[in-house]
Amino acid sequence: MNNLPLKPLFWKDYGNGTASETRSALHEYDAWQTDNDTGWYVGYFDRRNPTGIKEATGFATIDEAKQWAWNHYNEKMQPYVKPDSITDIRNWFKAAKPEPTDKDVCTQIGCHYEEVYEMDVALYGYEPSHNGEIADWYKGDSISVVNVIQRMDKVELLDALCDQIVTATGVAYMMGFDIEGALKEVIRSNNSKMVKGKFEYDENGKIMKPESYSEPDLTPFLKQGE
Repeated sequence: MNNLPLKPLFWKDYGNGTASETRSALHEYDAWQTDNDTGWYVGYFDRRNPTGIKEATGFATIDEAKQWAWNHYNEKMQPYVKPDSITDIRNWFKAAKPEPTDKDVCTQIGCHYEEVYEMDVALYGYEPSHNGEIADWYKGDSISVVNVIQRMDKVELLDALCDQIVTATGVAYMMGFDIEGALKEVIRSNNSKMVKGKFEYDENGKIMKPESYSEPDLTPFLKQGE
């Protein structure tokens, strides 16, 4: 594995005619269509042999080209990159919820509380707090989404989220956990929920776990010898 930072799979439409996707320092893949050709091309940086750019051809639409790039990245290139975990996680959510609603925000807050509740269980071995009830409330149908969104202090919320990331990383460090490796394994597991680069949802809008899904194995990332 090389030590180059991960460049996220990011697409930018500059709206300048047929060449609607342009490579920049942030792009891992890009697609284009020549003036005299109806097919689409994909250029990508092959990290297995990082000496040049490779191309894939034969895509009828830009969506087909992007689909191929997403699958190729996850199946072929991901093992060769050092993850930028925050970016990877954000891109996963962006794929799952490209246009999140206020209800999606509340549901995600509930999921966050649920993880705090699971930390309580991991620390104490039983259910010592009401975080589970709070999680269910945010994720449920009885919550007033409008009130939650209107009353929140967004600056304080962002500050709290940043501090939680920092303090969580500190706990992992002091416990001797390989947090970077563990996050990459969680990202790998989350990506296995995709079927050909897309998610499937149940009747409640929850992401389903297809046959391709595999649970994360975090035991290799504990303190050595445990």
